[in-house]
Amino acid sequence: MDAPSIELIGSLPGLEVCRVARSSHVFPRHFHDDIYAVGLMHRGASHCLGPGKDDAIVSQGQLCLINPGQVHSGVPVSDAVISYTMLYLNQGLLKHLAEDLSRRPQAAPEFTALICDRRDLFEALHSLAICLARGDNLETESALIRALGDVLRVHGGIPRGACGHDSSFVRRAREMLAADLDRKVTVRDMAAELGVSQYHFLRAFKRRTGVPPHVFRTQRRVELARTLVRRGAPLAEVAQLAGFSDQSHFTNTFKLYTGATPGQYAAMTRNSPSISR
Repeated sequence: MDAPSIELIGSLPGLEVCRVARSSHVFPRHFHDDIYAVGLMHRGASHCLGPGKDDAIVSQGQLCLINPGQVHSGVPVSDAVISYTMLYLNQGLLKHLAEDLSRRPQAAPEFTALICDRRDLFEALHSLAICLARGDNLETESALIRALGDVLRVHGGIPRGACGHDSSFVRRAREMLAADLDRKVTVRDMAAELGVSQYHFLRAFKRRTGVPPHVFRTQRRVELARTLVRRGAPLAEVAQLAGFSDQSHFTNTFKLYTGATPGQYAAMTRNSPSISR
């Protein structure tokens, strides 16, 4: 049997994500003060409240949702080997997201179910973990708000608050995302300026444009980079002006959207007057 592995995937203020593979470890009954624990079971099954509680088994493809102070355990079923991802969230973060979703002051929310069998929520939280590993701030922030907002709507008793008309603020959001591409932007700041919740902003933007905000901004960066390369700007300068984090990020993203590296594209523009105009 392969040795178990534990990996800290990444963290944000108020959030820590850990991936555990091939584990047979038995956790005794315990609790976390001021911390929500959300588990994604990738392989196997585990008792969440100890053996004998068959209605509290989290199985492959399911979530377990544990509130602060809730006594729980982690006991693999039938001594099996399990693989899972854990998200640890502080109360302040989830309270803020609940208030954003409802558009009114909220007490710290409480999960209404221990075991969740919603595949869409599982995939959303798994995507959040992947985003953390990639390190794109806008993408990760968006994934965090969407995934946890969905969980709070389904199993947190938090309804969505009243929202404005999509067309007006989405149009303004497109303008904001297309401007100052070398500057860091956040969903939180944009939603505050637009006067809508972060959760509604993300859902409405994707519904009307077909892509999430981070993809829209990335495509605008690539278009600016194409223009600058056609004008003969040095590639290192292009990467900086278009807001890419480093040369490798610039090269990989440019090739993803154009099919050519910046260097290859520059060579093509020099050899083709129709491209370089």
